[in-house]
Amino acid sequence: MSKKVRTLLRVSSRQQLHDDDIPVQRAEARQYMKLHPDWTFDREYIEKAVSAYKNSVEEREVLQEILKDAKERQFDILLTYMSDRIGRQEEYSFYVAALNQLGIEVWTIKDGQLKTEEHIDKLLNYIRFWQNEGESKKTSMRVRDTQREMVKSGKFVGGKAPYGYRLVPSGLLSNHGRQLKKLEIEGEKAAVVRKIYSLAIFQGMGYERIAKELNRQKIPPITTDKWKPGTIRSILTNPVYMGYLAIGRRVNRGNLKRQDRKDWVYSEEQIKELVIIPKEMWEQAQQIREDRKARINASKEKLFTTKGRLMLSGMSYCGYCGRRLKNGSYCNHWETKSGEKKMAFTGRYICPEKCAERSCYSQTLLEGIVLEVVENCMARLKPIDITEELQQMINQKRGETEKEQKAIHKEQRSLRLDIRTLEEKLPEAIRGDYCFSAEKLSAMIREKEASYQQLSHKLELMEACFHKQLIQYREMTLLCAAPDWKSEFHNADAEVKKMLLFCLINRVEVKDGEIRIKFKIRLENLLPEIHDSGVSE
Repeated sequence: MSKKVRTLLRVSSRQQLHDDDIPVQRAEARQYMKLHPDWTFDREYIEKAVSAYKNSVEEREVLQEILKDAKERQFDILLTYMSDRIGRQEEYSFYVAALNQLGIEVWTIKDGQLKTEEHIDKLLNYIRFWQNEGESKKTSMRVRDTQREMVKSGKFVGGKAPYGYRLVPSGLLSNHGRQLKKLEIEGEKAAVVRKIYSLAIFQGMGYERIAKELNRQKIPPITTDKWKPGTIRSILTNPVYMGYLAIGRRVNRGNLKRQDRKDWVYSEEQIKELVIIPKEMWEQAQQIREDRKARINASKEKLFTTKGRLMLSGMSYCGYCGRRLKNGSYCNHWETKSGEKKMAFTGRYICPEKCAERSCYSQTLLEGIVLEVVENCMARLKPIDITEELQQMINQKRGETEKEQKAIHKEQRSLRLDIRTLEEKLPEAIRGDYCFSAEKLSAMIREKEASYQQLSHKLELMEACFHKQLIQYREMTLLCAAPDWKSEFHNADAEVKKMLLFCLINRVEVKDGEIRIKFKIRLENLLPEIHDSGVSE
C-alpha cells in the first residue's frame, strides 16, 4: 500500500534562499523518496527565513498546519532534510512524539526515522534536538563575531537601509556568491534627517513633538501613515548619520533591550560618504537625550521641556520652601454681545506648598525681570570666550576620575588573581589534600567575587557622575559660538528662548520682592547693577 509523503523545507534567513526558493533541499528529498518505492509524494510545506531557534512550535504557522493536517490523516509520512529543519530546541522532540501518536512517521534524510515508540527513542530525540540547539548557539556566536568584524572594517552587514539612505550594489560578492550591498545617501530624505536633529538640538523638542511637527508639515513618513516617536528615537540614536556603522545596539534577553552606547561596536574609522550629520552635532543630540534621562532618574521630578507658555517652567523655585514652582495658569472664556467668542490667558507660577509669605507669581512680572537680566547679560557675553576655562575644568575632573579608576582597576586585578589561585586549589581541597575544605574555598571565592562586583558597580557610578558633569560643562560651550547673543535671543521664538535659558540658567529662586538667578557659568563681572527689582545673582 502506497504511503503519502509530505516534505518540510526550511531555511532560517533570506540569505539562504536561492531566487526566493529552497531547491537543494527539495532535490535531496525527491532523490531520497526514490529509495522507497512505496512512498508517493503528496505536497510540500515550506518555511522561508524562519528561525527554528528563536521561534517556538506555537509561533511557527507551518508546523501548526502540519499538526492540523496530521489530525485529519491527510498524509502518512513527514520527510525533511535533517532534524534541525524541524527545530533547534528540546521542545521539538515532543512535537515529533505528537505526530507519531497521530500515526505519522517522521523521517529525515540524514538521520533516518525519528521514532518515539520506546523510551530510548524518546531520549535520543531529546538529545538530538538538544544538540541542534547547541549548534544554533554556536552558529549565532560565529555570525555575531563575523558581523562585528565587518562593522569594524566599515562594511554594511545587511538588513534594511536606515532612513536617509538607499541600498546600492557594492561590487563585492559574499561567500555564497551573492551581490553585497552598500549604503548611499538619499538627498531628499537626508534633508529630513537634518531637520530632525535641528529640532532636537536647537528647539529642545522630544521624540513625540518632532513626530507631530513632521506630520504637521506633511513630510512623508517611512512606512506607516504618519511619523511616530519610536521612529524619531531610532533616527536620533543611530550613529550611521555621523558616518559610523554600529552593531550591538540592542540585545535579546527574552525581549529586546537597548544597550548603552558605550557598549556598541563601531566602525573603526569614519565613513565620509555616509555623513549626513556632523559628529559634533550627533554628540550634542546624545548629550541632550542622556541628560534628560539622567535628570529623570536622579530627581523623578518633572523633566525640563520647551512645551507650554511658561518660559521658566522647570527652572523656577520657591525662595521660601525650595520646591519647584508649578504651572497655575488659567484661561477665561466669554462671548460678546455680537456672539464673538473670546479667550484670555493668565500665566501664573504657583508654589505647591502654598507658602504663607507668598505662593503665586505673575508670569508677566517674573519673566519680564528675568528676561531683562538675561538680555543684558547676553549683550556682554559677546567678547567672552570661556572655552579654555571649561576645558581646564573638564581635564581636571577627567584626571581625578582616571586616577580613582586606576586604583580600582588595580584592586580588581588583585582580586582576579586571588580568585584564580583559589579556583586552582579546589581539586586539592576536594581530595582533602589542602588546608582548607572545598566549602571554605568556595565561600572565599564567592566573597572575593562579590567584592569584585562591588568595585565594578563603583566604576559605573563614577563614570555616570563624570558623564553628567561633562554634559553640564559642554552645555556651556553653546554660549561661546553665537555672534550676537542679545539679538539672537530677543528675536528667537518661544521654544528657542526656553532652550537657551535652560543652557544658561541653573535655577531662579523667587520670593516676595526678590528674585535670585543662579547661572551655570560665572558672571560676576557681567551682571548689570539692578537694585530696584530685587534681582541678584
